[in-house]
Amino acid sequence: MIARLKDLWAHRELLWNMTVKELKVKYKRSVLGFVWSFMTPLIMIAVFTLVFSILFPRTDIEWFVVFLMCGLLPWLFFTNSLMQSVATIVYNPGLIKKVYFPREILPIAAVGANVFHFMLQMLVFFLFLLILRWHFSPYLILFPLVFLLELMFTMGLCLFVSAANVYLRDVQHFVEVATMAWFWLTPIVYPIGYFISSKFGKYIAIYLLNPMADIVLLFQYIIYNPYYYAKNSQVAVAYIPVKGIIYAAVLSVFFLVGGYYFFHMTERGFAEQI
Repeated sequence: MIARLKDLWAHRELLWNMTVKELKVKYKRSVLGFVWSFMTPLIMIAVFTLVFSILFPRTDIEWFVVFLMCGLLPWLFFTNSLMQSVATIVYNPGLIKKVYFPREILPIAAVGANVFHFMLQMLVFFLFLLILRWHFSPYLILFPLVFLLELMFTMGLCLFVSAANVYLRDVQHFVEVATMAWFWLTPIVYPIGYFISSKFGKYIAIYLLNPMADIVLLFQYIIYNPYYYAKNSQVAVAYIPVKGIIYAAVLSVFFLVGGYYFFHMTERGFAEQI
């Protein structure tokens, strides 16, 4: 494993170039180009504000648009990375068969491109919060750590599905369906307090086995913050950030190491399978 990481580091320039290539391909022949990375969150904020503040106002959660964006932007980073990385191996047979380089560069580059988009989108979101004069919490200092945990989890899963898809092409289609169901099993459009207070509340321990649930809760806690949590009984839950970070850290390391190991063990047959 150490040798593999050294090899990956030796090819860091290639990884950078592949990441830049992913960015250029995404906006190829686009007039606005990278401006779309700024436009996307602005459009989402405008639409959600129109729908949930004017047409169908949510009176049960204060500033529902902010609450929604806290979970939605990290979720979009996760799903976009997963969808773009799952077929990176099978879509590059020429590179796999003719050129030597660490194969994991392909899915990692797809994730890297989405890191760039996520940072731009979060920048727009934070500017929106500044305009609102949002009550920022000291917990915001944990943002880099929480995102690092999500990045580790995402990268591990992307390595796994990109390798598995080489041997079973149904993986690509399964990921599309699974992410739709996964979205509703994650507290993004509803507070976790709703689940706890429902008849399914007794299954909260099983519900929180979903790694993205804990990651989204952490983003909501450090951005939407305890001040606004405390003002709404449906949002307020007995949530301890330190415990959440430890749990997310354990799962993220597990998925990253497990995904990388699975990728390494299966890559020997890539050339024959594609």
